[in-house]
Amino acid sequence: MEDENKMTAMKFLQILVFYAYLGKQQSLPSLVVQMLQLTLLHGICKESCYGMASFSFLLCQFDDFKAADHIGRLSVLLLDKCKAEEYRSNIYFLYYGTVRCFNVHIVQSIDKLLHGYHVGMLTGNIESAMSNAHTHQTNSFLIGRNLAELKVELDSFGKLMVEYKYMFARNSLRPIELVVSNLLISNDCPSLIGAQNIEMEDLLEQATKENDTFIICQIYIFGCIDAYIFGEYELASSMIEKRQEVEKTMSRRIIYYGMVDFYDGLVFLAMARKTNDIKWALKAGKALSKL
Repeated sequence: MEDENKMTAMKFLQILVFYAYLGKQQSLPSLVVQMLQLTLLHGICKESCYGMASFSFLLCQFDDFKAADHIGRLSVLLLDKCKAEEYRSNIYFLYYGTVRCFNVHIVQSIDKLLHGYHVGMLTGNIESAMSNAHTHQTNSFLIGRNLAELKVELDSFGKLMVEYKYMFARNSLRPIELVVSNLLISNDCPSLIGAQNIEMEDLLEQATKENDTFIICQIYIFGCIDAYIFGEYELASSMIEKRQEVEKTMSRRIIYYGMVDFYDGLVFLAMARKTNDIKWALKAGKALSKL
């Protein structure tokens, strides 16, 4: 790409795409399509890598994971061709954090996310670095990392997020941190989501006031896992139903590569066995059919 005006437009669109991802995802498709159109019509620039990575993320909304992975890999290859090191952290987050894990095991992306965090810190791309750190810690929990080691990392990243005032990532990691702490110290104790945990209730209240649907869903997703582990199936099923109501207002569900539907199915199966009510068996079948 040689036209200075077009290159400036691509840089402006890249900034808009980044913040649309964080706060207004319904605007993402039109912004990303504009980046792709400029690339196809006027050639490749550094921001083209970002546009392709964002497009791969969008394709996952349509369950076209194979095409998403193909486009995402192209965006990573273009990084070196365009010498776009300043966008490596962004692209690693988009591809390895939101796309790649639908096609290969999560563990294969863990190191890339950590690398994306380090690159972001070195290049001054703090927001993207923290996004990589957030996804790295979330995926570390999902793959069953040692809880004691994970707790240390969560504490360390949490302090950094507060230091750099990236509270979105901090607040969305907090439910995982509380679940990990609960699992480490509890012996047949009640689930952490409930009257016993004031901090979680405060976090939920704050997210509800701010209409932060992502963090609300985070609380219900990981609270459900915690409740299921401790055998509080009624509480777990209640959180699933509340989460599903919130999801109706979102442009894209948080599914964590099928993990959410898996635990939904487990909870509904437990309720079906406990109550002998056919509705839970039907819900379990619906949830597990999505895997």
